[in-house]
Amino acid sequence: MNEETAINLAREGHEDAFRYLYDTNRERVYGLAYRYTRSRQDAEDIMQETFTKAFRKIGSFGSGQGSSFSAWLARICINSAIQHLRWRKTRKMDKVISLADMNQEVASGEASPEDCAADTERRDLLEKALGKLSPAQRVIFDLRYSQHLALKEIAEYTGSSMSNVKTQLHRSMQKLKKEMEPLWTEQ
Repeated sequence: MNEETAINLAREGHEDAFRYLYDTNRERVYGLAYRYTRSRQDAEDIMQETFTKAFRKIGSFGSGQGSSFSAWLARICINSAIQHLRWRKTRKMDKVISLADMNQEVASGEASPEDCAADTERRDLLEKALGKLSPAQRVIFDLRYSQHLALKEIAEYTGSSMSNVKTQLHRSMQKLKKEMEPLWTEQ
């Protein structure tokens, strides 16, 4: 079954078509959600919400509009992740980290304890700086610099204009530069 056939069958309510679309896109949607939440549980919740919304609104998806199904699904996922992050921020929820999420590799024996501590400090500073970005800015920043998408693709994924994407990237860089300044003044 190809994607277009699956979409048409899903519009008619065929469960196998929904399953096919879910199976072919779930890893990408989960990965996208995880990049913004940094939590397996939250990413699973967002993935479930994404597919629920997509399947409820599959009739509104128009493949003739120049948008691919995966881009449409990514836009739903990104909007769900932003909504989730805003919800967490307004509830001022402390981030709960599960033991599974703390699965970090131990540094190799080659690095000294001082180097490891400095690396950890830099990562913490970067994570703190990224936390200062608005959810929309973080999504756009990640799409550009982690996933290396073109500005046009980012605009399509987020449903924004190219000028808005450029503006958000510029503002993100300014915030990060300001927050990361302690790294440059140490050296």
